[in-house]
Amino acid sequence: MSSTSGLAGHPQSRVMRVVPARGEPQEDDAALVEAVRARMPRAAGRLWDRHSGTVRRILRRILGPSVDVEDAVQDAFLRLFRDLDSLRDPSALRSFLIGITLHVAKSELRRRRAKRWLLLSDDGVLAEPEANADPQHLEQRAALVRLYRVLDKLGAERRAVFVLRFVEGLELSDLSAVLGCSLATTKRRVADAARRVCLLAAGDPLLAPYVTRAS
Repeated sequence: MSSTSGLAGHPQSRVMRVVPARGEPQEDDAALVEAVRARMPRAAGRLWDRHSGTVRRILRRILGPSVDVEDAVQDAFLRLFRDLDSLRDPSALRSFLIGITLHVAKSELRRRRAKRWLLLSDDGVLAEPEANADPQHLEQRAALVRLYRVLDKLGAERRAVFVLRFVEGLELSDLSAVLGCSLATTKRRVADAARRVCLLAAGDPLLAPYVTRAS
């Protein structure tokens, strides 16, 4: 079994990524779960290749666009492989993994909240834009900064629900599966998060176009 030895600059990645053999059939999630459970060669690597991009994207959107999320991605997959035997419906792998990713993100938010770290750079200092930057790009960039400042005022649960629904675009049924609650409860939680964001963003004309759809 061959694997990459350095994922995103980490000397020894905690989750091994295995490149599937050319021409190898692409099984569905249920078959892939069963292959991992059976410890079939390269199965864990195929699962990583199929779903790591989704995990990484969700973590970046919840934690902040410039945050290094690779350790959190690794943590999510470690938890997945540890808990995979508890997944009753193998076809629900995606929702199961997003749920794990959500828990990882909330843990990271709680750990970092006291540091007031969440802007567009790891040290909390926004890098200067290029002198010839497009005005529309500058406006969007400023709105993004303000939006993440608003999100930083939310609790980890509300923040994650808002991002998964309105940024990641999860359908309510999928979000319900991720949160492990009824559709009615999910709708109430989404509405609560949206109201809170809109309340915090009220009076900011720059943010209005970006939060109107959540109201």
